[in-house]
Amino acid sequence: MWPQHISTRKRRVFVVGSLNADHRVRVAGIPKPGETIVGSGVRVAAGGKGANQAVAAARAGAPTRIVGLLGEDADGEVIRRALAVEFVDTSHLHIVTSAPTGRAMITVDDTGENTIVVSPGANSELTPDAVAAGLDGIGPGDHLLLQLETPMSLVLYAARTAHDAGATVVVNAAPVPDTVHDLFTLTDLLVINEHELARIAELLECDGIRDLEHDISEVARASGATVICTAGNAGAYVWIGDHAAHFEAPVVSAVDTTAAGDTFIGYLAAALAADPDNLSGAVEHAVRAASITVTRPGAIDSVPLLSEISAAALRNHP
Repeated sequence: MWPQHISTRKRRVFVVGSLNADHRVRVAGIPKPGETIVGSGVRVAAGGKGANQAVAAARAGAPTRIVGLLGEDADGEVIRRALAVEFVDTSHLHIVTSAPTGRAMITVDDTGENTIVVSPGANSELTPDAVAAGLDGIGPGDHLLLQLETPMSLVLYAARTAHDAGATVVVNAAPVPDTVHDLFTLTDLLVINEHELARIAELLECDGIRDLEHDISEVARASGATVICTAGNAGAYVWIGDHAAHFEAPVVSAVDTTAAGDTFIGYLAAALAADPDNLSGAVEHAVRAASITVTRPGAIDSVPLLSEISAAALRNHP
């Protein structure tokens, strides 16, 4: 059920995606191939791109529903407890006994950079019927957030369902697939980082050298989607018309960049649900939110509240 304080007649954010238990270790530096290093003790917390983005959209003020699967295990309980205190509709979050909860093994170094290896677990068990039930009622003005930590067949099914219903389909193409299939024909907003942008440009057989502004223009042309590239402490770039508009990020001291992209996407969708004609404003809002996320450790734990974004904006623009 949608949280009682929210009217379902408002534009909503739906998330079909992964829920993982993040097993995080801090290290002095990311290990090189073949290198063994000593890190901190393992910290387990709720995460996964789907869960992170759903929490970000909800904390940004949008009525938000997540559709996904957990295993019947301790990792699943960590995620259930974390989502229980959020204003997220979890009525389409189900438990399966056929697979463990998804797990992400994360190393974070002293500069806040990270490496992540995901074992999908229960995320791979999601079915079309579960997706159809979770997207029941989606329509114009609503936004669907998709990532690629769930099977591509399910991502395509969800995208097609939302597209046919007139909703806005937002795809975070991470991790980058081996082939884009028909995904981009159903995508309205494509949100990717610099590494993903370069790889997708190759998959789409875009011409020319690998350069951010060139790649973003070529991917926008080839995909037909509005392309947004997040660029860490450089902020974000959006291909608008005939140029890449740059949105600078506030200068902060990064501690952990794990959920920065997910925070950006959740806040972006919530802002667009509130004001669909203000893409530039939504991107600026999302960049500010992500800049707060990187100053904190963890995934869901690091996602800021909407009140914090407003307070940060006032400090920067007295």
